Amino acid sequence: MILIDRPLVVTDTETTGLSAANNRIIEIAATRLHDGEEPLSFSELIDPGQPISYRITRLTGITTAMVFGRPGAADVIPEYESFLGDAIIVAHNLSFDRGFINAERARIGLDPMKNAGLCTVRLARRLLPGLRSKSLAALARFFRIPDHGRHRALRDVEITVAVLERLMIIAAEKHNVTELDELLEMQSRTYARINPYAKHIVYLRGDVLPKVPDEPGVYRMLDGRKRVLYVGKAKLLSRRVRSYFNAIEAHPPRIRQLIAKVRDISWTETKTELEALLLESRQIREFDPPFNRAQKRTTRRPYIRIGKDSPFPRITSHVFPRDDGALYFGPFRSRGQARSIVDVIERFFKIATCDEREFARGQRCMRAEIGRCGAPCEKLVSREAYSEEIERIISFLQGDVAEVQDRLREDMESAAASLAFEDAARLRDLHVLIEGLLERHGRIAPEIFGDDAIILHRAADEETVTAIAIRSGLFQGSLLISGSDTESTSNDVQVFVRNVFDPDLSVLDPIGDADQIRVLMHWLSAHRDEIERLDYNEFESNASLVDAIVSLSAIHCVQ
Repeated sequence: MILIDRPLVVTDTETTGLSAANNRIIEIAATRLHDGEEPLSFSELIDPGQPISYRITRLTGITTAMVFGRPGAADVIPEYESFLGDAIIVAHNLSFDRGFINAERARIGLDPMKNAGLCTVRLARRLLPGLRSKSLAALARFFRIPDHGRHRALRDVEITVAVLERLMIIAAEKHNVTELDELLEMQSRTYARINPYAKHIVYLRGDVLPKVPDEPGVYRMLDGRKRVLYVGKAKLLSRRVRSYFNAIEAHPPRIRQLIAKVRDISWTETKTELEALLLESRQIREFDPPFNRAQKRTTRRPYIRIGKDSPFPRITSHVFPRDDGALYFGPFRSRGQARSIVDVIERFFKIATCDEREFARGQRCMRAEIGRCGAPCEKLVSREAYSEEIERIISFLQGDVAEVQDRLREDMESAAASLAFEDAARLRDLHVLIEGLLERHGRIAPEIFGDDAIILHRAADEETVTAIAIRSGLFQGSLLISGSDTESTSNDVQVFVRNVFDPDLSVLDPIGDADQIRVLMHWLSAHRDEIERLDYNEFESNASLVDAIVSLSAIHCVQ
């Protein structure tokens, strides 16, 4: 709940009509609320000096006889003023009650009230915008508050107190309001307007933003309870975080809502933007922040699976890799893309596609009849020969596509010559797909649990080269290389390579971190024109890999 550090006096009036100038108060009631104190109540009938109409009697149950001889406003209003003191006056439709009280005060020679006010109608409009009516009766029904005895001042005060408590819970839980001043400010603003001089913004600008470093990293926006509202990454933390608090009114509505709730900012520095990107992905899954809608949507990237649980494994596409001993290649952009590559494999490589039950029948299928399967079900293909075919498929996925592309072109030309234009278009699309994958990744798809490499990256606006280590398809670390001191660089690279590819060192769990693989592959694709890849298995030793890294880094640093 919001801390009530100043007294609130919830007030209601019953009147002879709607005009403060022409009508009078016939009943006033109030309840005083303050943290740490028992609620106190005040209630008085007032003789208005004029008859009460039948319509008002039907509504309130108050008759002229009930108020005849009661104290007048000149006696009751000063008593109410003493009860109110310097508290914040709260009412449902505050302008109505305040208007009548001030009109009575003016008649007895008192100045208008100067107390701060809180209107539960205005608060409900901001906290419950989807509720059609914000009347006290509608809010009582919405919150399931018994509303018997309404239109008597003290009972209406009791209902208003219950409504206020529920609105404060919504403000605290949904909008991270922790102080009474914030609640008072909320009633008079919309999300489209954020006061740039609000206390939390002044604090963040003055005390937090100057401390944000000029480094890559991940920043976290926190609410008043230190819950993470948003996780973001930046190439330059200081510039990115400050941008939220410049020209606030120009931000989209969702960003303005975020800024209205932020009470603190924390960050983690990283060596590179890629490390920030990977850390951002992990922390979004860890903290589940409410304002990271797009990043929280887990994109199911499919993989091609080559099974190892059978001497004659099938080639299939799977959404998630599993720890089942199979080989997984990917991820691909879509299921359709992965399915197309599987179609190419089934077209040009003689592999079985039947399941275990069909295979156990020992009868050849249509694929075997047309020469696209060697019929291992009839024992016409040995395990060794089938394994060689699987190795050819693996080579194809790793970039050996010349033979397949030539056959695709031949089949496409043949289909076009036979006027089978739909088949020709399909073959053309497969050819283009393979060319595109090869151009972006240097292969159709890497084996995600066996991809070991050093990636050298140098952005156009940087003077250093970043060596990025990948082991089992996962990012393992990075090293900034300046290229100026060759001997020192060689020592650093040597330690870096040894620490990453030491067979005794464990790596992150590829199965549990498939999303990290997706993020890494996306980054490599986006920066493909700025990177140079050194596959670990293509070097005879760590020493030869170190020499290649040092020499290539020196060349890139000079450029």
